[in-house]
Amino acid sequence: MKSKRTIHILVLCTAMLVLSACTNRNLVTNPPSETAEESLGETYGFTQFNVAIDTKEMKQAMTANYDEKRDKTEAIYENKIEDLYLHGNAAMDKLDTIFNDLSIEPDMDAEDMVKKASEAFEVIDYTTLKLTIKFKGYDTKEMMMTK
Repeated sequence: MKSKRTIHILVLCTAMLVLSACTNRNLVTNPPSETAEESLGETYGFTQFNVAIDTKEMKQAMTANYDEKRDKTEAIYENKIEDLYLHGNAAMDKLDTIFNDLSIEPDMDAEDMVKKASEAFEVIDYTTLKLTIKFKGYDTKEMMMTK
């Protein structure tokens, strides 16, 4: 009886380890800012940035997710047009170059933010662009633009 219980516990622990390892692939272990005293949102002005772009040819042709928290940063960049799927550090490297060229401010209107995101991610001919941004010190902004 004890051996069955031990086996069940081992199987459960192994499953939990496998599941937790799978979710870590989006973690950024070398964030662009190395300054320890830098607070959340200092690097780009926002702590969350999610974009999903549909084109005539395909849904979610390009998606990017950046989520900065005190204890971890996660990044995903998936571009079906270029067949490019990046997670974690590789995604952060790609997003860092995009974010450094992206000039958006919390007080911009939604249409301008969507336009800037479209240009920065180089998908101008979109049918739908969904954008969610959490600027430092502001509420989360959710926008969607269709052409």
